[in-house]
Amino acid sequence: MWWMLLLLTPMAFAQTKSDLKAIQELDEELPTFNDYQPSQDEVNFERQNRKYQPPKKIVHYNTIVNSGTQMGAVSAGVPVRNIENNKNYTLSRNSYIRYFNLEDENGFKYIQNKNGTVTWRILSRYVEPIKEELAMYEPPLKYTPAPDNIVRAEYDTKLSIPPEFSFYAGVAKGDYMAKLFNDSSVSSGNTTQYGVHFFTQWKLPLKVGAVLHFEQTAYDGGKIKYTAPSFGPQFKTKEFEILGQPLRFQTQFRVSPLARAQAERPNGSFTQKFNSADLLSSFERPIKNGWGEFVIGVFYQAQWLNMKDQSNTSTLQASNETNKSFGLSFAQVFQ
Repeated sequence: MWWMLLLLTPMAFAQTKSDLKAIQELDEELPTFNDYQPSQDEVNFERQNRKYQPPKKIVHYNTIVNSGTQMGAVSAGVPVRNIENNKNYTLSRNSYIRYFNLEDENGFKYIQNKNGTVTWRILSRYVEPIKEELAMYEPPLKYTPAPDNIVRAEYDTKLSIPPEFSFYAGVAKGDYMAKLFNDSSVSSGNTTQYGVHFFTQWKLPLKVGAVLHFEQTAYDGGKIKYTAPSFGPQFKTKEFEILGQPLRFQTQFRVSPLARAQAERPNGSFTQKFNSADLLSSFERPIKNGWGEFVIGVFYQAQWLNMKDQSNTSTLQASNETNKSFGLSFAQVFQ
């Protein structure tokens, strides 16, 4: 038995060695995996069948626009596509849109314009429906709708009233004084006025304000001195140009219950008290400076006087004659 095993073992070993040699020769004849290059058709076939893609169902435009609409919110920076030129644009701000419920086969929602037309489409993932939020809105029981045209005027919120300090100097023609003292030499004199003005700096064509004045007028070489503190309203136009120069017109009406004239006459000295009314108008030329405006101008004033404690021997009334004055004006407006 043992001698048969010893005889067969070398024979089996020789047979196995012969089979391995045949396999090695066959392996050398076959191409290796690294040397194999698939054809392009094989590559395309593998790519197409790698993942199953069902065919897209075409959604027609008419079907979309008949699907109903709802409201949605879109954030800034989201791209939208124009359906006419097929170009993308970016939203510059957060917006609310009305879009159709049904989207197309590529996942786009179509936006409805206010006039009902359709110009834009947007990917569905960028639209946030707000149907539930709108359902929570409760209209007020009573309200007043806002006007379509809301006029916002600067003078409503930024009203300023700058002060103005003025000085007037000129000559006076005292027709009333000459009649009062029955002396023609009293009919001329020199006048000065000091004033503090306030006026509104709004955008209306006409500015309004108030004035405080103190007037001194000397007649007959200073033998008659007229003084009067006065106050009243002032009106001033906006600037307009003449020959390229900015000009404006201002007028003021002042009253004074404390006007008086101190007179030194041959028959003695006395004081006459008046109620006065003054109408002053001037053309002004404003000049910008570091404090605001420096103003130069020319003025004309008419003055009506009514005597207090009138004596029985005098019957002169304010309507008979007036005092007039004209000259130059200077002012500084602080702004």
